[in-house]
Amino acid sequence: MKGVLKRITLLGSVSGRNAGDVALIASIMSEIRNLHPEVTFEIPTINPAFIKKHYSHLVARPVSMLPWHLSVKMLGLPTFLSVRRADMVLVFDAVLFDRKLFNPLFNHMSALALLIPYAKKHGKLVAYYNVGVGPVYTSLGKKILASISNQADLITVRDEDSLNHLREVGVTRLSIHVTADAALNNQPAPPERVQEIMKEQGIFSDRRWIGMNVNTYVDTWVRSGEKGISRGNFQNTMAQVADSVMDDLDVDIVFFATQVMDIPLFQAIIQEVKKKERVRLVTNRDYTNHEIMGLLGQMELFVGMRLHSLILASAMYTPIVGLVYLPKVRSYLKEIGQPDQGLEFADFNARRLVSLIESTWERRELIRQQVERESGTTQGGVP
Repeated sequence: MKGVLKRITLLGSVSGRNAGDVALIASIMSEIRNLHPEVTFEIPTINPAFIKKHYSHLVARPVSMLPWHLSVKMLGLPTFLSVRRADMVLVFDAVLFDRKLFNPLFNHMSALALLIPYAKKHGKLVAYYNVGVGPVYTSLGKKILASISNQADLITVRDEDSLNHLREVGVTRLSIHVTADAALNNQPAPPERVQEIMKEQGIFSDRRWIGMNVNTYVDTWVRSGEKGISRGNFQNTMAQVADSVMDDLDVDIVFFATQVMDIPLFQAIIQEVKKKERVRLVTNRDYTNHEIMGLLGQMELFVGMRLHSLILASAMYTPIVGLVYLPKVRSYLKEIGQPDQGLEFADFNARRLVSLIESTWERRELIRQQVERESGTTQGGVP
């Protein structure tokens, strides 16, 4: 990434509804501007107002992907024009998978199969920056992934599993850099602001708290022939787990919604919890990713399903338990030296999850120290 870069188009998940993505985007732009102070960013998005509000200090300009601008998400005229204006096209986040490959409302890789060759045809640099790769199961998906990846001028991935996935599908470039997720460099809100929020939410400092996060994609990623979990069973199980943990460990619980679409699921779970007075709900609709990160640092332990909820918690050295609904969660636990801190969805039930939470609770100070030691080698960054 040496040389003069004046304009970069960022291609990834940019809805503004996910606190993890918000943290990731800010960290990526900050890191690049440290190397290229004059650079400006164009960000194709379905939420232009969000980009203007949160990223104007980083000289970021939204490119509307709304339907009346001739777009179906990333696939549209505004994105192609942005690519044409750019010096570099930068792909980020976990958008390289083949689930619903030809549904542009869900999948970005099919759009990238058109955008990346277009960028190269017009002499643009193409970079994968801190991406998570997969899952890619189909022959066509593997072929597309290999084709667009072999056209990239720079590739950095956030874990060894992503590197292996690229090699397995036939990516032959000599150098692929493994760097930890850039969101690890996100900064928490100041302690005084965190204390204000705790007071607002009734998160009392004389009690011990466990954080929990879940994801609406309970069955979305289940492959044909695999056993799934219905939403009803999932929310009932999580309510049982919450009640059991509160009884057994004498703790209270904060549910953290880091994606707006997950809020109804949290509300449904809380409805089934018996001890509702000991439960709080904190959402990214009300608080920034920095504020949520600060609150995660006040938890004794955190149980998370969304990857970036786990990343923000571990960046605060909070011991974590991961619900492995996708390989990227398993990969992250391996990267931070905590491979046994995950529960696979194939093994998901209340008894197993409670057992893992309680064993983690007993070892939480040791785990906290291990995560803190690992943090020196798992910070995001530019290679």
